[in-house]
Amino acid sequence: MTNALGSAKTYVKIWVWLAGLMLVSVVLAEAGLAMPARIVAAVVLVLSLVKAVLVALYYMHLKTDRRLLAMVLAAPFLLVLLALGVIFSSTLLHF
Repeated sequence: MTNALGSAKTYVKIWVWLAGLMLVSVVLAEAGLAMPARIVAAVVLVLSLVKAVLVALYYMHLKTDRRLLAMVLAAPFLLVLLALGVIFSSTLLHF
């Protein structure tokens, strides 16, 4: 089963990566590690961003769409990063 968007094997690989990243996120969040909660939260947020990009590229087929559509969909990610920067800037100044 192959088409212009990819094969079933590709989708299974992406699904395995998504499941693995989710498992890492859950283990980091639930395990009582010697890491500060801020670092765990930052790592989980980065893993979530990676998962969102994988879903957008492969399951939403943005990998084969026009670049303009990808740029339009990238704008909310930039706004989220800006908001996180504003939120974490006050905590970073208190170190």
